[in-house]
Amino acid sequence: MATMRYSRPKFRVTLLVACAITAMVSGVVWMLLNAFYVLRANFYAGLSALTFFAFISVTMLLRYLRDDVVLAALPTGLYDARWQTDPIAWERIREIVARRREDEVELDVYLWQPQSSESEHRPDHVIELAPLEGNADSLMETMARHVRFSVEYPAGWMRFDKVAGVKS
Repeated sequence: MATMRYSRPKFRVTLLVACAITAMVSGVVWMLLNAFYVLRANFYAGLSALTFFAFISVTMLLRYLRDDVVLAALPTGLYDARWQTDPIAWERIREIVARRREDEVELDVYLWQPQSSESEHRPDHVIELAPLEGNADSLMETMARHVRFSVEYPAGWMRFDKVAGVKS
């Protein structure tokens, strides 16, 4: 079983960015309220900052404090807490395509369900591994044991793929 959790260092960076954006939004609100001579502009600017920051970071903060498993390749199926609460059985997954770009990996999950002609080439779910920490290679090896798995590299890249064992 291979698991991944949210990355603590990346969370801290994201939280700092959220604080900076909150300060900018609060500053703009404060300037606009003062430009129109609104009484208690400081109170309303603080209230807008608190509201904006809460919408941005409450869910992130709860996930960070819980430190739950976000993504797991279980013997019974693929679990992604961001997608649904129950694991998807391996039998329901038609294919997983890993798209590598430098150090980042995205997994495209295609399910065995009737698809319209327009959505035939779109994945049913995209799993971003960038905000997660853990061994992505171990996760992909575990997935490759259970379901058809392929790796795509950007055009022009010739790399040996450890998971599939073929040159791509």
